[in-house]
Amino acid sequence: MSHLSEPIPTTRGLKQGNALACLLFNIALEKGIRDSGIQTRGTIFFKTVQILAYADDIDLMARTTPGLNEAFLKLEKSARNMG
Repeated sequence: MSHLSEPIPTTRGLKQGNALACLLFNIALEKGIRDSGIQTRGTIFFKTVQILAYADDIDLMARTTPGLNEAFLKLEKSARNMG
């Protein structure tokens, strides 16, 4: 038997499912990726690391494990700087 809790009033932020939430998240994600210094132009055929990002998903691909680790650490540092 399941019971629903009392509603929790939300006074800050965006409602889940709001189209504006995705837009704002994508703007923040774009800034984080740009600040990381990972090259975003071209494809994996012409560089050592490729990053694909949309909504709340980020995919990192690299030709080598050290390259992947370096890209991840750059992205992690950029995300930490943003909070």
